Formats: sequence, structure tokens, C-alpha cells
Amino acid sequence: MKIRKADVKDLKEINRIYIEGSIDEGKLQFPNISKKEMIKELEKFGKDRLNGWKKEFDSKENYWIVLEKNNIILGFGNAEVKKNYDYKEGMITMVYVDRKFRKKGIGEKILKELILWLKKKSVRYIEAGLYWKNIPSRKLNEKLGFKPISLKMRLK
Repeated sequence: MKIRKADVKDLKEINRIYIEGSIDEGKLQFPNISKKEMIKELEKFGKDRLNGWKKEFDSKENYWIVLEKNNIILGFGNAEVKKNYDYKEGMITMVYVDRKFRKKGIGEKILKELILWLKKKSVRYIEAGLYWKNIPSRKLNEKLGFKPISLKMRLK
């Protein structure tokens, strides 16, 4: 297995894994929303999402990586550095693993690489946003030292 910086040619596969993972997360967090509704919502922003990711690939504040084996992308991740007043903070924005390769330590490898990159950027702290009901993701983050700090709530 090898981790490398993501490239524009990886976008199609990254997007496929992202959609698959978003649906799986959605089922956990929003059990009353159908898979069809989730796909429709994800497709609505597909073009903008891909264009935004392309721009981030060249940004010094973003780090996009893929983990691959035999030229097959098994998962990907993204981290970014944000300026907050007089210091920098790190944010793990995404870690997604292809459904066929979960529970094999791939997410942990990706997350560790993103943390390492953020530490090299001299951030004061690192945050990761994830859905509360995504227990596997919570356990992985806690295993690597992350602690819950807040609860975000929404009213529609």
C-alpha cells in the first residue's frame, strides 16, 4: 500500500468513494431519508464539488491524498490549514475508504498521514468533523487522541 498526493486524474474515483461513504454515513445519521433522496442531493452539487476539489489540489492550505494498492485507490483523505486570528488551526475534512476495503486499517493510515502533514504546518490544534452516529469514525478518531469538544445542532 502506498499513500500519495491526489491528482486531478483521481477525481472520478475519489468522488465514487465519497458518494458511497456519504450514503453509508447518511443511513446512520438520517435513517428516515431514502438512499434515492441522498443520491439526488449528492448529485445536485456534484459539479461544484468536483470543481472545488480541483482548486484545492493546488492549494498550499489543502492536502489531498489517496491510499492505493496495485494502482487501485482504496481510500482518500483531505486536511486543510485555516488562519484563525494569530494562529493556524488544522482541520481533517474527509477520510473515506472504499466499502470493499473497510476494517483493514486504511482509514487509520490516511488519518495518521493527514495529522502528520498538519503538524508539519505548525497548527495549534487539529479538529475533525464527523457525524455523531458514525461510531466507526468516532472510534478511529478517539484511538488517535481526538476528544469530543462540542455538539453541533440544526433546526430545519
